[in-house]
Amino acid sequence: MDSSYDPIVQYIAKPSLSKDLIKFNTQISSISTDFSKPHKAITLTTTSGEFYGFDSVIVTIPLGCLQRSTIDFQPSLPPSVRWAIHNLGYGTLEKLFVRFSEAWWLQPVPESERIGLEFYRFMTLISATHEKMPKGSLNFFSLARIHTPHPVFGIFVSTELGKFMVSQTKEKLKQILEEYYIPHLPNYDASNPACKILEVDSSAWSQDPLSGYGSYTHIPVGSESGDKNMGILSDKITRHWNGAIWFAGEHTANTELHGGKQYTTMATVTGAYKSGERAGNRVLEEYSRSR
Repeated sequence: MDSSYDPIVQYIAKPSLSKDLIKFNTQISSISTDFSKPHKAITLTTTSGEFYGFDSVIVTIPLGCLQRSTIDFQPSLPPSVRWAIHNLGYGTLEKLFVRFSEAWWLQPVPESERIGLEFYRFMTLISATHEKMPKGSLNFFSLARIHTPHPVFGIFVSTELGKFMVSQTKEKLKQILEEYYIPHLPNYDASNPACKILEVDSSAWSQDPLSGYGSYTHIPVGSESGDKNMGILSDKITRHWNGAIWFAGEHTANTELHGGKQYTTMATVTGAYKSGERAGNRVLEEYSRSR
C-alpha cells in the first residue's frame, strides 16, 4: 500500500487531539523566561497578544525560522546556540506533481521490476535556452508502477531553479514543463493527447515564512563544525528552576553509529521525529529528577 505521512501524523496526534491540547493557527512571536519564578517561568506570547505559561518548552520551528528570528527569545539565546544556528546551512528542495490521463511513458520491464519508482533526470534544459533562468536539475520519479499506481510524475527540484519554478503560476509552470522537459520522456508523441498535462501542483517551501523560506538543513561546504552545531542545538538550551527550553527538528538530528560507520538523519522526516522523541524523553527525565 502506498500512502503519505498523513496517517502516521494523525495516529501520533490522536491522543492530544482527543483532549483538545493542540491549538491550531496560533503563531508564537516571543518566548521569555523569568529565572526568578519557580513554576511556569517560560511565557509564550502569540501574535494576537495571548500569553501561555509553561515549565518546559520544546521549540520545533525550522532552522530557517531560527535564523530569521521568527520568535524573539528573551533573554537572548546563549552565544553558543546563536553561533550554531547561523553556522548551519538551510536549503531549498521543492516538489512538483504532474498528472496525465494515462502513464504513456511506461516501457516493458521484467515482472520482478514492475513495482517501484522509476527515475528520469534532466539537467537545466530551460536555462540552456534562456540565459537568465537559474541553473539546476529536475529529477522526475514516476508513480505509475507503485502498489497504488497513478499516471503522475513527482519532480524534485532544488536551489534557485526550485524557487523559480514554484514562484510561477500553474499555467506558466505547465507551459515550461511541456516545452522543455516532457518531450524528452520515453514514448513521447506530440500528437498524442495523453502526453498533455492535465494538472500540476507544487510545494512552496521557499515562498513560506513559516518554513523559514526553505526546507532542509545542510552543512555548508568547508565547514568542520556541522556535528558540533547540531549537538549544541540538540542539548538543553536554557534551564531554570523546574524546567528548560529544548529544540527539536531535523536541524538537531543526532549522528548515529551503524556497523562502525557514522550516519546522520539531518534533513529527514526520521531525524525530525526522533529528535522530538529525544526532547520529550529529556523533559520527562528533568521532571523525574526534580521530584
